[in-house]
Amino acid sequence: MQGARGTKLAVRLLVAGLSAAALLQAMRPAVYSARTGVHVVRDAGEPSSGRQLREQLEYICDELARQVPARTRIVVAEADAEWRARVTELATLRGIVVVTGGADLEVALEFDRAAPHGVRVVKRKPAVP
Repeated sequence: MQGARGTKLAVRLLVAGLSAAALLQAMRPAVYSARTGVHVVRDAGEPSSGRQLREQLEYICDELARQVPARTRIVVAEADAEWRARVTELATLRGIVVVTGGADLEVALEFDRAAPHGVRVVKRKPAVP
């Protein structure tokens, strides 16, 4: 009788532990979303926030897709090496070919607070040397 009671207790504890582990795993996405939401609200007006950079990158990617057809050869005319690398990566993700010479279009960024998300994507015919 005593052995059966101990086995039942062990099984109950095992079931309770596995249930708690499953509950914690199920709650992880909700906790992540809540924490992200708090950060978005807290950083809403800060120009240096990661949120603004993420929105700028999404906007640039959408504008590249809208303004430049896939397989078009472009040159990225951006003085800042970091932004040049970002635009190159976004263009490549959209199927746009980035070259250093012989391009069909020249793409540049103009940072302007009046523009959507503080940045404009400008395309023009490249200057012929």
